[in-house]
Amino acid sequence: MSNILLIILAAAFAGLLYACRLLQQKHQLLQALQENFNRARCELSQHEAQSGELNYEITQLRIQASSLKVQLNKFSQYQHVVDIEQYVLTRRLQADSFIEMTKLNAEIMLDDVKRMIAQVREFLAQHQQQVQDSVERKAQEKLQDYYAHAQALQERRDIVQALERKIRGDQQQYFFPHPRLLEQLIDGYSEADAARHLQAVRSRIQAANASGQVAECHYVDESRCLAFSALVTLAFNSKADLYLAQLDGANLGQLLQALQDDYQLINFHGNHFSHSHIHESYLNLRLEELKFAALLQAAKAHSVQEQAEKLLN
Repeated sequence: MSNILLIILAAAFAGLLYACRLLQQKHQLLQALQENFNRARCELSQHEAQSGELNYEITQLRIQASSLKVQLNKFSQYQHVVDIEQYVLTRRLQADSFIEMTKLNAEIMLDDVKRMIAQVREFLAQHQQQVQDSVERKAQEKLQDYYAHAQALQERRDIVQALERKIRGDQQQYFFPHPRLLEQLIDGYSEADAARHLQAVRSRIQAANASGQVAECHYVDESRCLAFSALVTLAFNSKADLYLAQLDGANLGQLLQALQDDYQLINFHGNHFSHSHIHESYLNLRLEELKFAALLQAAKAHSVQEQAEKLLN
């Protein structure tokens, strides 16, 4: 059994390593995308720097235009120098045209860079969420499989232990001293309290049997399902009633363990009858019945002992 648990732990560890490796690969992909995003940001900074240089050139051209205007004003008195005026006008038109083209190109480049950055950010966000969801989903599926497998192994181990106890008949190792066990189970109950509680528990047991809430079956045919449920119910109730009849002042711990073993074994065999099984809530009711029946016996014995002591005194 320990080898099986080691194999399960190894498989779980391998699954976790695989999940970590997958997370590392996704993390590397995210780092690559982040580097692309940083590169795009760097290019945007370069474009902004180029835009600043263009603005500087525009300013210089405007200064030159202003200088040309000053020169034009100086030479305006010379009407005969038409070539100079035409030259200044041409240069001014060229400067204005260059300024407008530079502004247009800068705006287009800036819009393209902003759009690329927005696309990269959106892609990073979507891809990161998809990777995270995928990894979490796979990890949850693996953990669920490991948990179901471990739970099945635990149930098999409980069944094997119950069978071993039934075969060896050494359930005395589960015996607890009767007075200490009763003190741990119920503290401060009088005989009347124990009787009332025992009656309430038995009423709940009778109600569960009357309403068919003792066992459950997954067979499609309703009549066979009821028959299988009645079969496991009869088997379990027979055991519980037998242990109740065998109850004395010293075997409560043994009978509690025996009833739990019967619950494990009956449910195990019930799997061959369309997964017929006793509800755990009904097991708890029958266990509580045994406990309070033992408490009532102890309370009655204590009461008889006190009366005997009074008579002797």
